[in-house]
Amino acid sequence: MEGLKWFAITAGSLFCGYLWHKLSGNWTAATVVTVGLVILANMLLQQRWALATVVLVAGGYLVLSVASGDDPLGTQLARKPASSVPAAQRAPRASQPKSGYDKGETTTSGVGLVAPTSVPAEPVALPTAVTTVGTDGNAHIKDCADCPELVIIPAGQFVMGSDIKKAALAQAVDSSEGPQHKVAVRSFAAGRYAVTKGQFAAFVRATHYRTEAEQSGGCFARGGDKWTNHREFQWREVGFAQADDHPVVCVSWTDAQAYAQWLTQTTRQSYRLLSESEREYATRAGSTTVFWWGDTLDSERANYDTTAADYRGSNKGVWRKATVPVSSFSPNPFGLYNVHGNVWEWVQDCQHTSYVGAPADGSAWVKACQALDKRVQRGGAWAREPATLRASSRAWFTPDFRSNAGGFRVARGLGK
Repeated sequence: MEGLKWFAITAGSLFCGYLWHKLSGNWTAATVVTVGLVILANMLLQQRWALATVVLVAGGYLVLSVASGDDPLGTQLARKPASSVPAAQRAPRASQPKSGYDKGETTTSGVGLVAPTSVPAEPVALPTAVTTVGTDGNAHIKDCADCPELVIIPAGQFVMGSDIKKAALAQAVDSSEGPQHKVAVRSFAAGRYAVTKGQFAAFVRATHYRTEAEQSGGCFARGGDKWTNHREFQWREVGFAQADDHPVVCVSWTDAQAYAQWLTQTTRQSYRLLSESEREYATRAGSTTVFWWGDTLDSERANYDTTAADYRGSNKGVWRKATVPVSSFSPNPFGLYNVHGNVWEWVQDCQHTSYVGAPADGSAWVKACQALDKRVQRGGAWAREPATLRASSRAWFTPDFRSNAGGFRVARGLGK
């Protein structure tokens, strides 16, 4: 009977030690728990109440310390670290991208596509955000070494869209840019630059993500006056030379969502794409003119096709026929670079062919969409006509669409 009693004590203690190993991830901790339980059981059987109380209190303190992540004995009885995660979930295979460039579309994009469900990063130490004040007087945030630099955009109100009745703008304004309406935007942080090729490469290294262009379909590129899909083109090879400080292109709306989700998981901050109203508000930076600096355009202020139909003096200067570094030209008063030209930038909103019913609070408009498969791009690009660079100009394409004139910029909330 005595042997059976000690067998039960030993078996129970070993089982509890094994459970503790599952919690702590440390066999030393499991051994301590097992031995402690045996000693405690022996004390209780011998009715040595004082010693049993001491063992119980000391053991309880150790258990609670380990459970809270402390290491009071210096034995590294820490919780089991997160195991390495598998490669990131691949984006779904895309259908053949549909180009709106050849049709001259200058309108918005659609809802209904769900962003990639999970894009885990390799385990990294939680970074500490660094906030500084730049030479432009704006607050700059960088949440990790490979994260985009952010600028805090102040809260404010503005009039969104264009007065489509003005004859002077009739040559460029699309009916989708009206009616004009007031929007109140909360303060948020926005990428100082478009996401760069180097920053996107860090995301790919961490997650092994494959873009939709890599999985199927390739990427649209301009050749002469036509846009042609090149199956071999993707963000690494886009048809012209790019350095790491150029904006990443040949990325879809879905790819942009995956990148923002990775930043959120890596930094524990709420990264996302800008809403369309946030994008126009940040572009204007308090101005009411066609461009943030005024109503005329030249190639010393932005990167666009200077050989296209003239718009307000734009038909002069060099056409670079490729992207330029994201820090090119002067920033606007909010400290953002290249809000006009260089690359089209994906935003969160879906396609609406007018602003009737648009939100007035700066949020993304993702309800009552005109189409379930269109998302908005803003800003114009190196390969587009100058009129598309206007602050109010809109374009929309399917979420799987990618071209070597399209990239994106990120935003994040100012709270956790």
